Amino acid sequence: MGVALREWKEDQLHALIGGSSQEDLFAQIISFGREAGFEHCAYGVRAPLPISTPKIIMLNNYPQSWQQAYSEKGYLQVDPVVRHGMASISPYVWSGFDKSSDEIPFWEDANSHGIVSGWAQPVLAPNGIRGMFTVTRSADPITPEEIREQIPKLLWLSQIAHYGLSRHLIRRPNSVGLEDLTSRELEVMRWIAEGKTSSEIAMILSISERTVNFHTNCAMTKLEAPNRTAAVVRAVLLGLIT
Repeated sequence: MGVALREWKEDQLHALIGGSSQEDLFAQIISFGREAGFEHCAYGVRAPLPISTPKIIMLNNYPQSWQQAYSEKGYLQVDPVVRHGMASISPYVWSGFDKSSDEIPFWEDANSHGIVSGWAQPVLAPNGIRGMFTVTRSADPITPEEIREQIPKLLWLSQIAHYGLSRHLIRRPNSVGLEDLTSRELEVMRWIAEGKTSSEIAMILSISERTVNFHTNCAMTKLEAPNRTAAVVRAVLLGLIT
């Protein structure tokens, strides 16, 4: 079983990461989902920036009727799966719905469009990009036995889907990464995040205040930030400093 799972993972890596386009990647993900016994796949990603109105992009192969109802009724705001994904990184599994739940109208509508049972895995990447991979089907409840059997594959698929699709869907400012900010710029950003002034940082690092300001301005330029506070916020949200 271990060898088979390892070979399956290698096949996914080659197919998903080697995909030439977003469409190719998602088509392959749908195929893997069907192999696992699920008719529908969905991937949603939320960028860490801009802070006030973060960008949200969703891909899925749900029935058109459900996509339309979801959009027209504003279900993104009340979807319990989305709410879970924003607050946790643990899997969310459902089969039908809880009859005593205040979410009954949502689930009744979802069930009527063939979204009956499903499994969702939130993903939070170090760069601050949050995503969620979901597989659903119109029949057959998800049993504990199936969860035990499928969860290694579904967890792996969710990670690969996030890596493969988020790189197509979300662009960081100027594609800034750890390799773009110098070690000194990162060090200065960390001390600013601690609330230190330029003069205090200069004393801590045994450099001039002018040099501190130089590194601060360089980091601000790379992060496309209007001031040092915004630069620090973006650096933290993008996972450049912790």
